[in-house]
Amino acid sequence: MIELILEEYIASLKEKDELDILLSDLLKLDGYTVKNLPKTGERQYGVDLLAEKGEELYLYVIKQGDLTRKTWDGDKNSVRQSFSEIVDVYLDTMMDSSYKRRQKNIVFVTNGIIQDAVRPNWEGYKKSNNRKDVDISSILLPDLVNLVLQEGFNETLFSKNKRSELRKCLYYLDESDYKLDFFESIINKYFEELEEVTTDKKMNKIFSSLQMVLSLVTHTANEKQRYRISIKFTEYVLISMWSYIQKNNLFEKRCEVLWLNKFIEMYIDSNEKFMDNLTTFSTNRNGLPSYNPVEYRVLCFDILGHLSVYAAFLSTENSSEIFDLKYSAGDAINLLFNLMNNNYGFYYPVYDNDGIELSLLFYVILLQRNITDVEMLVEIYIQHILVFIRNGKYPILERQYNLAMDIEFQEIDYSKRYSASFLWGILFEWTLLTERDDLAKSILAFDFLSESTIQNWNCSSKEESNLYIKNEIFNQGYTDILNELEPIETKKMILDTSKIADFNHFSFIEYSFPTIGLMISRKYRMPVIPSYWRKEFIHIGKNERVKKGYDKRI
Repeated sequence: MIELILEEYIASLKEKDELDILLSDLLKLDGYTVKNLPKTGERQYGVDLLAEKGEELYLYVIKQGDLTRKTWDGDKNSVRQSFSEIVDVYLDTMMDSSYKRRQKNIVFVTNGIIQDAVRPNWEGYKKSNNRKDVDISSILLPDLVNLVLQEGFNETLFSKNKRSELRKCLYYLDESDYKLDFFESIINKYFEELEEVTTDKKMNKIFSSLQMVLSLVTHTANEKQRYRISIKFTEYVLISMWSYIQKNNLFEKRCEVLWLNKFIEMYIDSNEKFMDNLTTFSTNRNGLPSYNPVEYRVLCFDILGHLSVYAAFLSTENSSEIFDLKYSAGDAINLLFNLMNNNYGFYYPVYDNDGIELSLLFYVILLQRNITDVEMLVEIYIQHILVFIRNGKYPILERQYNLAMDIEFQEIDYSKRYSASFLWGILFEWTLLTERDDLAKSILAFDFLSESTIQNWNCSSKEESNLYIKNEIFNQGYTDILNELEPIETKKMILDTSKIADFNHFSFIEYSFPTIGLMISRKYRMPVIPSYWRKEFIHIGKNERVKKGYDKRI
């Protein structure tokens, strides 16, 4: 079964940035030294990848799909043309002189097969051009499958239990309520194994196997247009990777950081595919599917969360210098605004803890736009949510879909259950920080909040290790009640500089990957640590905000 899954996956890979990278990784695992992966636009003289092992040199010609008469000798990009350039030009004039006396191996690599109609041409070419110091051979789809099995999915690295979980992980991808349980179990096993390794070679093999699994599941999810699932796969790996690095204090270790960056690149790729898809209908009125009002709003807030977190990542200092990015933070926010302007579901949270997504939205707008835009959004959300509550449609405290449906169709009076609210705590805090005292007073005057506590959550950097543990995260931190003091006193409590000083000791802040904390909040449905935005307001003064607006990047 795993062989069939891998065959389908490898056969679907594009030549550039997919098949070539897979081959490069496989060669490294097999003891080869990869000398180059040509960049787009560079003259290659037929060579797509150059490697060496022992005293031998390997020159790879990489093509996608079956070798046919056309791809063999049909145009200037044909396989035969590439081989001719290698034999006639590269070996004589472009190759380093130190390689001249070495054995040269020219290898044709494809994620297809050599069709029977062109096999005589291929065999004839090999016979005519093989010589004592030059050997011509091929790596076809079955060979690639075997290499992947050998290097990434052998029994040592990928147990029968992992194989079973991978099959289930992929099998259920079409389910509307897909859960990551099987995938997470596989990833957890990898990191348990990493805790036991004693050599860099073994560690790299485990990371390579993990990367292959992540590539396989994200590729399959994207092919099925399950882009949000693909992003969730990458986010879970990043959270797990950061936890591993933080636990073992590996922030200065080059190897672990390189693997972290590879996983970040996969996160970027999944988000870019998601944005590509959303862009096609973002300006269409009611462009998102609406099967029922509750499911529609849940979808809108899930998209809101993904785009806000990715916009925050793109806002991080130096992200565009380290990674090859298709979109900017501004692009992500513009896309989000287009969707919000054309889909009403973005303004009506189903659950009280959808305040997490509002926190993320306000935060990235604070980073990328100005204070006026934040004020406008806060006011709009207060108005829209108030209208729904007046119609009996409360953002419910329990994350229960069936209950949300009952509230939507007014089969239950939820007013008496509305004893506490994180959502209104977020809105209230942002009215104070943006100095909209009128909105703050109106929230405190709402009759449905008269007997309720509005609150926010916070935690200390000393509790960070437990934030990565599913069963421990809900026991961390403390709650601030925001409507038990006068607003001016509440604001002083919010802007306590000692809490901001502690916030800087979180590893993801200290080592410049703040997105991890945001991913954790969405993954485990825990409020965003409010110091993310509180520190931004501490950094600026009231007069500067009023006169100039706010346009500070992290």
